[in-house]
Amino acid sequence: MGINFDPGYAQHTTILSLNIESIYASISRFKNLNQRKMQFKMYYPKIKRIADNNVAFCLGCILWAVYIKSLGNEEILNNPCFGDVYNEEETIEEIIYSKNYFEQLKKDAKYYLGEEYTYDEKFIKVLDVYQEFLTLNESFVKTKTTEDLKLPTSIKQPKDLNKIKNKIDEVVKDGNLMNLFELYETIL
Repeated sequence: MGINFDPGYAQHTTILSLNIESIYASISRFKNLNQRKMQFKMYYPKIKRIADNNVAFCLGCILWAVYIKSLGNEEILNNPCFGDVYNEEETIEEIIYSKNYFEQLKKDAKYYLGEEYTYDEKFIKVLDVYQEFLTLNESFVKTKTTEDLKLPTSIKQPKDLNKIKNKIDEVVKDGNLMNLFELYETIL
């Protein structure tokens, strides 16, 4: 039988660094500072949404791992990483970028908009735990079954795993990964 590696998150997320680099390239095409400020102002809601969604995806991956780990020894299906070669630097590169980008966004919001941007400290906690999760599992290159999954010791074992499964099903259906933060306290 088996269980899917991805419960359906992939359709609702993108790679943060690629999107941000593309947006900033578009902004930098303008030579005039006022035009760049106007472009940044237009992109700002999208930038925040992409950055937040990226963290929610990381939380979702941890939640999914907690859930499927509880199922016993099930084969993990459609793991795109299985059999690849583990490279720690490549594995954590996007997580490091994500953590650094929240600080960059604070500076950019101040520079382009004259606004204070603050991010939720939970975001950094999620990214830290996700980074540990990725390295513990060596980017899932050897993860064939749910028993192969390793969870960081900082993750709490929730009592109601059905609540996690139901929330995952809900966000996969509606695409609002940020709703996964309703379960933050249950595992972190």
